[in-house]
Amino acid sequence: MKTTFRILTALFILTVVLQNSYSQKIDGWFKAGSKPESYEWGKADEKYNDGAVYFLKSKETAIDGFGTIMTYIMPEKYSGKRIRLTGYVKNESITGWAGMWMRVDGTDKNKSLGFDNMSNRAIAGTNDWTKYEIVLDVAPEAIGIAYGFLVSGTGNAWFSGFTLETVGNDVPTTDMDK
Repeated sequence: MKTTFRILTALFILTVVLQNSYSQKIDGWFKAGSKPESYEWGKADEKYNDGAVYFLKSKETAIDGFGTIMTYIMPEKYSGKRIRLTGYVKNESITGWAGMWMRVDGTDKNKSLGFDNMSNRAIAGTNDWTKYEIVLDVAPEAIGIAYGFLVSGTGNAWFSGFTLETVGNDVPTTDMDK
């Protein structure tokens, strides 16, 4: 019964997320955020480290909100483990801030089980390709894991090589709520 409830809750959250993504997906990624219409996004022609490159670019000169490119996965493979999201980012003229982000969802839609959006170590200005990491614990009661890249304000950003891996508890968490 408990597993069925977790699966149904995860499917509900995934349905809501997908409905808000304007149904456009590229390689499992979709656009969301508080102001997704203010950003252009897609897959770039270029590659980085032989991997696909995706971009998020502001379309307006001032944006009070953020856009994100994200994906959502089921947590079973990572349940009860510590995971690390690694990715590479290049940015240009970020006037607000940008960052990778990851959230571990439970059944309470108003409270995450783990969260980091890099706002405490934000990306800003213009920078060449740089490696970033986020580390979170995936509680056994987790029903989903969302992650992606966001731009808050204006500017352009590209990301590539996002990977999830299990790490030991000796690797410190970056959870902003802990």
